[in-house]
Amino acid sequence: MPSSFRRRAAHLRASHTRETPSLAAPGIARRNLGTCSLPGSDGSGLGLDVCSAPQRRLRALLALGLFNNGPTSTWPRQISLADVTRYTVVVSPRYHDLVITSRAPYNVLCWLVGRDNHPQIGLPGLRVETSYTEGWHLRHLPTGATMTVTSNRHGRLQGPADPGSNYARLWTADVPLNDEEYDVLNALPRQGADTETLLAALTVRLCARAPDGRWDVGWWFSNLTDRPGRGHAHRRRLAVEGHQCTLHWDSSPHPEDLRAALTDPVIGLAGAIGQTTSDGWLMHYNGAYLAACPIAYRY
Repeated sequence: MPSSFRRRAAHLRASHTRETPSLAAPGIARRNLGTCSLPGSDGSGLGLDVCSAPQRRLRALLALGLFNNGPTSTWPRQISLADVTRYTVVVSPRYHDLVITSRAPYNVLCWLVGRDNHPQIGLPGLRVETSYTEGWHLRHLPTGATMTVTSNRHGRLQGPADPGSNYARLWTADVPLNDEEYDVLNALPRQGADTETLLAALTVRLCARAPDGRWDVGWWFSNLTDRPGRGHAHRRRLAVEGHQCTLHWDSSPHPEDLRAALTDPVIGLAGAIGQTTSDGWLMHYNGAYLAACPIAYRY
């Protein structure tokens, strides 16, 4: 692939994801990009949904934590991951990694990884593998998949490994899964590859937007378009049963913005088909379905 073409693809992806082009470039799927034109019919060539099976599973698990919050939550822990979305983050998916950049990286990290005095915080099995100055390389023990959390807007982990940066004594990779984590993971619904792909698509589009401002997911806490206002309780419920996923929420984003992020001709999930229903919309992806049912909607 000519380097100039790869740069153009990175700029195209970044215009929809809030990444910098240099952050987006490592996530571009080389084998899916041709040399004649930029992707324009789906997001597969831009790498948002192209990943290893362990990465897909990790992202699906993150979706269950991020999009369950409040009294009707199906997340089997007292504390969900939803507070991650209170921060201004940029999600940068790569084939073997999921990079999150933030101006408050340690705050984000402390919602993702548990520790002795807060064992019910975080994604079960997610551990700090290596600490750097304002950056951390994480590993999810059950899947082997990795994440990176950093303040560097280009996704880099700066400087040598820094053991002293783990101020809150977050669990590290040498801490095995405990009984509670096993119970939580076993309580989560089993998912096939198509269902995992749908859930993972929600995770990697957490801050997706249209370059012209027509739609904007806005981190699920911010209304950045001229859409009608919605509630402020930030309650979410993502339930999975077999191949059927059902998502309820009562605040941002506007349902049309979320649907646009999943079906956009540039960064949408390749092969996903959406249709309007009486109470929201239904997304069909191969053998899996996502029913989006916004609640407490106010025109």
